[in-house]
Amino acid sequence: MKRLVRPIVFVVAVLGAAMLPTAGLAANAFPPDPTCQTNGVVRAILYDNGIAYLGGNFTQVAPAGATLGGAGTVTRNHLAACSQATGAILSWNPGANGQVFTLASQGNAIYVGGKFTTLAGVARNNLGEVGAAGVAKTWNPGANDTVYVLRFGPNGNIYAGGLFAKIGGASRHRIAELNPTTGAPAAWNVNVGQVTGFACPPRCPPVVYTIGFTGTASAATVYFGGQFGLVNGTSRNTAAAVSAQTGALTAWNPNIYAAANCPTCPTVETSRVYTLITNPASGRVYTCGGYWKVNGTQQSFNVSAFNITTGTLDTSFNVQDDGDTPGCTLHQGILFYGGHFNVSGPGCKPNALATCSTRHHVAAADVTTNQLLTWNPDANSDHGVYTVSNGGTTVGFGGFFTKFGGKAQASYAAYSSTLP
Repeated sequence: MKRLVRPIVFVVAVLGAAMLPTAGLAANAFPPDPTCQTNGVVRAILYDNGIAYLGGNFTQVAPAGATLGGAGTVTRNHLAACSQATGAILSWNPGANGQVFTLASQGNAIYVGGKFTTLAGVARNNLGEVGAAGVAKTWNPGANDTVYVLRFGPNGNIYAGGLFAKIGGASRHRIAELNPTTGAPAAWNVNVGQVTGFACPPRCPPVVYTIGFTGTASAATVYFGGQFGLVNGTSRNTAAAVSAQTGALTAWNPNIYAAANCPTCPTVETSRVYTLITNPASGRVYTCGGYWKVNGTQQSFNVSAFNITTGTLDTSFNVQDDGDTPGCTLHQGILFYGGHFNVSGPGCKPNALATCSTRHHVAAADVTTNQLLTWNPDANSDHGVYTVSNGGTTVGFGGFFTKFGGKAQASYAAYSSTLP
């Protein structure tokens, strides 16, 4: 069983904070399942064999309904596991000495990426592998900077993305393919860079936050997103696709970038894609992030659907929102998304507020009918939700919040039987 939870990092508002929500149901009518909670940000959620693995920036985990630091609270440094069905805290406790941004699994192994130098008590630079018992395994490629995403490809190898320029002892710029047994880098070598001569923002250091795939082991395409302006020396803004066999660029080019301010933005914005979802059945690639201009001229705010072959904007789905949207997942035709927005809806944007409905940090939309669902749990805090994960029977949300769906629930919330 292989699942990916992509990482999330800094969140900056894309539209003006003065925007006022116009319509919507009363929030807090949709309480989450009873489950564990943490005393710091959850940035990664991995569902595997009935277990919810959590990664982030926390040091304690408490039971559902309990006060953090009170009865039942246990120490867990940046990594924890809870029952997917009951929410009970499990004994799995490898620990890391720094932030965890991404988790992936294969068999009984959990692969961990982030910004750390020890994992399960042994030296590991920013990525490593632990077993079901929480003991470190020998897989140890090492990266010289943060790893934000780990994803298994159709060929069984593990793909990594982040800020690194060296991984597994080889020069690899922000994205790499690794052997899941030895950690050795494959010959596949894609160079992700940035256009020079501009200030940050809008042209900040290149980074890969999210990776997706289409095709089979013998003919796959690797899609990825983040913050960049060049791939293999050719112009590609924020999202790109390459051959999994050769690394050559494909025609897919959504061109997510704006050099100027968005409407109502007080400062120049940095276009970022934090989550990318490939969906061949619909012919779409969904992106979630912080941006407002795509395909060079078209407006699309933070949530978009692109043609899976060309990268042109699919305007038949145009549910958007008013703030950065780092986390999203597709579950049975519903796009669940989270961030620090306050309004959302079809066509929702600064000059079309009549189409917006109140949604604080979390929302859901039917990608077939282009409708915002009435499901409206609400998450508190300024930053809200960082990551959203599909666990088959469960959709999980991680972030900064201390309340979710009207209940005291810190940093991790899950929905199963009450999913829309």
